[in-house]
Amino acid sequence: MPRFKTNFLDSYTDTAVLDEIRRVATLAGTGPLTKKLFRKLSGRVSLNTIRRRFGEWRGALEAAGVGDLYGGQAVTKKMKNQSARRMSDEALLRELQNVRTENGSAALTAEAFDMRSTVTSSTALRSRFGSWHAALLKAGIRVSDHGKRYTDEDCFNNLVNVWTHYGRQPEFRELGMSPSAVGPKAYIVRWKTWRKAVKAFVEWANAGESTEPELCPEPLAERSVRIETEPEYRHDVPSRLRWKVIVRDRFRCVACGRSPANDLTIVLHVDHISPHADGGKTAMENLQTLCQDCNLGKGKSYAKVL
Repeated sequence: MPRFKTNFLDSYTDTAVLDEIRRVATLAGTGPLTKKLFRKLSGRVSLNTIRRRFGEWRGALEAAGVGDLYGGQAVTKKMKNQSARRMSDEALLRELQNVRTENGSAALTAEAFDMRSTVTSSTALRSRFGSWHAALLKAGIRVSDHGKRYTDEDCFNNLVNVWTHYGRQPEFRELGMSPSAVGPKAYIVRWKTWRKAVKAFVEWANAGESTEPELCPEPLAERSVRIETEPEYRHDVPSRLRWKVIVRDRFRCVACGRSPANDLTIVLHVDHISPHADGGKTAMENLQTLCQDCNLGKGKSYAKVL
């Protein structure tokens, strides 16, 4: 079965980051290298990392020697804060509600707000209302529960869902957006860095199931009860098995070839080839990746779509 790898750089020195910007600038061709285009073409360096190293986007491009490929003026945090001073409380809260709606999640993190809002920043909201939580409460938005203690399994299962949703390795900031149910800070608290969290997930996802032999025979009655509860006889597909099937099928529908990596409206399902109701096992050889449309149109077909 194919294994997958992270899409990190070997090192994150300033030189390595600037080399990645130059590489992407070459891929972009003669058009402007915007942040949106960079995010699309490179999954190796996040915009947050670039901002921490070089300040605003234009400064990073100039440091890489591709400043002439800059498209438009960057909206800096300073500019956002200056804009917020001229806005009423009602206008600020309305912007907060609008960004929450655009984000598609009941809760909203400060990181997600700063990535989406073009008129103000979370810092300005904290300054106006006293704290980020106070601003959320004023706007009638549920406060994200970053204090919840998640288990490793909770974090890994969430990454299965988010990675499948995007059809690629998610960026750290995307854990603050729907469909993620575990916030980005939970991964930092548990593994110290996002890179270590992804490596831990890779090790978990690539781990094989236990194949230890049975040491002693069981009475037939007890064996029949045990078999009914074994994973391959269950209808629900466990997260790790679901992940292995999707990775094997390269994050695409095996019937139509569509993938969320190219179209975020595509929703992937893991489907039983031979239906579970008719004795089909929940095992790798009887599972396939289908998009929602193909899965709903499949009906009770017994034929493998591949």
